[in-house]
Amino acid sequence: MAKKTTPWAYLTLLLAALVGLAMTPLASAQDQGQSATQSQQNKVTATGCLQQAASGNGYQLTDSATMKTYDLIASNNVDLSTEVGHTVTVEGTAAAPAPQEPGANPAGAAQPNEQLTVTKMKKVSDTCQGGGGL
Repeated sequence: MAKKTTPWAYLTLLLAALVGLAMTPLASAQDQGQSATQSQQNKVTATGCLQQAASGNGYQLTDSATMKTYDLIASNNVDLSTEVGHTVTVEGTAAAPAPQEPGANPAGAAQPNEQLTVTKMKKVSDTCQGGGGL
């Protein structure tokens, strides 16, 4: 003979399903909050002399306040080439340099620069002054 299912069993199952569904948006909101916080931490504003990279490909800027050099990547709405040799303020999102293989960077060699995807640029001066260039 088949075992009878009581209304309490159905109620328990329904309650468990509702709790599971209620928790889904909370987990998603927490993930989005962490992503937003991390992207805020990666926001950078730097002012310095915009230069062509030494390799000839791309652009670099050394922040005059921190003396940190960034390899710049222009977003779609920014044209870095128009301000080479000028002092500019750039805003964007920083990404750590790509990891290198062990032994690829001998002791005492310069570490790779942090990459900065530039979303805004404003000219400060038509010239570069004091050590901001390459």
